[in-house]
This record gives sequence, C-alpha cells and structure tokens, in this order.
Amino acid sequence: MARKKEKTPSYVVELPLVASATDERRLLDRFRVGTRLTNVMIQHAHAVVGALRADPAWVAARKLPKDARPAAYAALRKTHGFSSVAFDAVVCAQAKAAGFYGRIGTHEMQMVAKQVFKAAEEWVCGTRGRLRFKSFRRPVRSLSGKNNTGMLQWKADTRLLQVERDWSLAVSLPDLKKDEWLCAALDAPTKYCRILWRTVRGERRWFVQLVQEGLTPLKAALLAKLAAPGSRGGLDLGPSTVGWCTPTAAGLVRLCAEIERPERLIRRLQRTIDRQRRAANPDNFNADGTVKRGCRTWVTSNRQRAVAAELADGQRQEAAIRGDSHGRLINDLLSHALDWRDDGVSPKALQKRYGKSVGKRAPGLLMSELTRKAERAGGSRTVIDVRNLKTSQYDHTTDDFVKKPLSQRRHVFRDGRGSVQRDVYSAFLHLHADGSTHNPVGLETAWREMTSLLSVAGLCDLTCKEALLAKASREPLQPRQSALPVISSTPWSEPHAVRAVPQG
Repeated sequence: MARKKEKTPSYVVELPLVASATDERRLLDRFRVGTRLTNVMIQHAHAVVGALRADPAWVAARKLPKDARPAAYAALRKTHGFSSVAFDAVVCAQAKAAGFYGRIGTHEMQMVAKQVFKAAEEWVCGTRGRLRFKSFRRPVRSLSGKNNTGMLQWKADTRLLQVERDWSLAVSLPDLKKDEWLCAALDAPTKYCRILWRTVRGERRWFVQLVQEGLTPLKAALLAKLAAPGSRGGLDLGPSTVGWCTPTAAGLVRLCAEIERPERLIRRLQRTIDRQRRAANPDNFNADGTVKRGCRTWVTSNRQRAVAAELADGQRQEAAIRGDSHGRLINDLLSHALDWRDDGVSPKALQKRYGKSVGKRAPGLLMSELTRKAERAGGSRTVIDVRNLKTSQYDHTTDDFVKKPLSQRRHVFRDGRGSVQRDVYSAFLHLHADGSTHNPVGLETAWREMTSLLSVAGLCDLTCKEALLAKASREPLQPRQSALPVISSTPWSEPHAVRAVPQG
C-alpha cells in the first residue's frame, strides 16, 4: 500500500500574465476544452451517484450501526467506481476519444476530474446540492496542474510560465527590490500552478497562481509591530463592528469603514436587469409577475449583458477594498496581542438576520483570516464556552445573568456604577474568561485597571464616585507627572480606541 504524502503548509502568489492575441486565443481554446471535460465528468457523476443511490445495498447500509457503515459504503463505492482514481481514468478516456490530447495537459484534465469528484462526494454526503453543468455564460475559469513537473509548470530561473513545451508566457513583475514579500515568496519551491482569467472593467485578464511550499513570509514592518508572545486579547464580533480588549487597550472598530458601497446604484442596476430580462422573456412569467415553473430557455440581450458586467465590476472592486481593509485591521490587532479569544459566533446566523451588512463587511472572512495570520505569527484564536459563560448577559458587579435586547447597545451595571459599551464589555469578559465560569473578584480587579482607559475613549460612563475610585486605583501604576492615556491615532480604530502610552 502506497504511503500518503505528508501535507505541508502552502500559500498562493498571484501574478498577472502578459498574453498576446495569439496566446489569448490558445488559452481560450484550452479553457473551452476544460469546460467540455467538466460537463462530461458532471454527467458521469450524475450517472454514478444515481446508480449508487438506487442500489438496494445503499438503503441497507444506511440502516446499519454507525461503526459498520464505513465498510459498507466503501464496498459500494468500489462497486460503482465512485473514486478519484476511477474518475481520472474516465476523463482520460473521454479526452482521448474526443481528440483533446494536445489541446490540454493530462494533469489539467485529471484535476478537472478531481474537482468534479470532490463536488460529487459532497453531494452524496448531503453538504451541497446537485452538480450544475457549465455553459457558455458560466465557463471554467481556472485550470490547475498537479505538480510543477508536468506540462504546466513555473520556471523559477527565467520567471516564465510554461503552458506547453514550446509555449511559455511571461509575467508582469514589479521591482522586487521594493517588494520584499514577493521577492521572498518567489524564492520558495513551487508545488503547482494554476491559470485563471477574470473580467476586469469589461476586459479579460489572465493570471497565474503559484502555490508555494512553506509558510507565507512576514514583512519586516509587520514583525516590528507584532505583540509579545503570549499576549492575549478578547474579541466580540458583530455584523458591522468588532469590540476588542487587551489588558492595556480597548476599542470598538467599524468593519470595512473604507467601503462606500453604492447601494442606490446597485439597486438601480438590479432593477434594470430585471426589466430587461422580463422584456426579453415575456412567456416565462405568469400574469402576477412570478416565474413559470420549468422555464429553462432564457434570452439575454446585449444591453443586459453590459449592465450585468457593470454590476459585476462594481462588486469586484468592493471585494478588493474589503480584503485590503481586513488585512490592515488584522495586522493592527496582532500588534496588540497574538492570542485572541472570542465567542465563535456563526457567520451564517448573522447572515440570516443581517444579510446586507454581512454581505458588505464579511465578518466571517475576517475571523478566518485572523485565525490564519495569528497562527502564522505564533499566536492562536480560541473559542470560549459561551453557552455557560453567557457574556452578553453577565454582570460581574452582581454576579448574575440578565438578558437585554439587541437594541440596547450599552451595558448598565446593576450596582449603579454606570454603563459601558456592550461589545467592548463582552470582549473584556472574553479576555478574562476562566474555563466555564466567571471569577467576579478577578474581573473587578481587572476592570479597575481598564475603567479610566475606557472613560477617556467615551466607551464607559461612570458615576462621580466610581470615577474617583478608578482614578485612585490607577495612581500607583503611573508616575505622578504622567498624563492620561491618549486615544490611538490608528485609522482603523477611530473613533473609539484607546491605548495606554508609557510616559517618561
């Protein structure tokens, strides 16, 4: 039995390709072949999955005990040829029969079969729906190799992408002396590469993605800003804001504040597309305006395609701005702490209730990127036991739990000392969570240290008595000549962020 290859970490480097008119024509032919092979394999997957589910042994295997099901399912898969190796053999036979050899590489067609098999496996397991065929309007937009020794490979010495033995494409590289990350990333060994095309401002652009082996390089500027190892922080994620807290700083950040989504423009374009679709397909709609069931033929006008391209380009630009904003926010968070705790809120749950805000700011993508970058920097992301801790209801001053509506954005302490911004207080509780229980005494001590910082930032309102106590608790920790903590000037943390600045 062959040993499985050990998985190694990897990252992606994307570079634009320099393609002439002849190169573009040959690339388009290659992608047309990939689209046709994908449809052939989807048709084969439908047939195999249909036969698998129609087998009486499938129904019998579902009734077996859980420990006996894997062996029964494995036998069924082998009987019906539902495996990645079987799909590879089918795609090679289909390509040979259609005369596609010479127009696409063997590794590329095998990767097409592998992707279809993975999708079919998810369909069988119930984690996704039925596989959809590709079309002229929805073609295959990426082709990948299996390794860097086949037909499609990256030549590190000449910085060229070999598509075929007598055909190579150059890439558009910036000045590597000014881009330290790209220079270090290109020095790593390449596992495999992928060609893809995108529509940018109505024009087709070609790119190559190099899957490099190892951990992604860290810029010297980021390394200089990283927090100390073992530093901890707490996060409370919402649909449009993030409350964060560390032992020396806290803040409330609005996600993707740089995005100015043209809501009116998008709605206008969507209404325009709907009117154009109805005007071109009057027989596909009922009298009340609903779509008739079973309609598969739709006519798309050239003007509708132009409006759809304008809408897609606006959404593409928004996605680029969102990714850049997420990256800056995560880098700044990692400058405060490396180990972060949060309540593990489900992005799907937020999406059901705040669909537009989640679609605009993508809080789930932010948390996944934070996990990846924190681990790369030597930190971690931990999900606390929120079912028992109930941080959105807890009050450490009275050690009890009281629900409050979502419209109430400030937590009012039940001992009468004042109020605090709700998300920041939850982040404070996440930071000091002790297993599945709260420690009111320790929380009170830590809260005394944070009170004056939050008060300066406007995140905490205290009574006169509590303000004097907070000031007295802070005096032994600072020299007499020190000033109050100043509000951080980092652009992502405005207007509510505060940081303790050492004096003298």
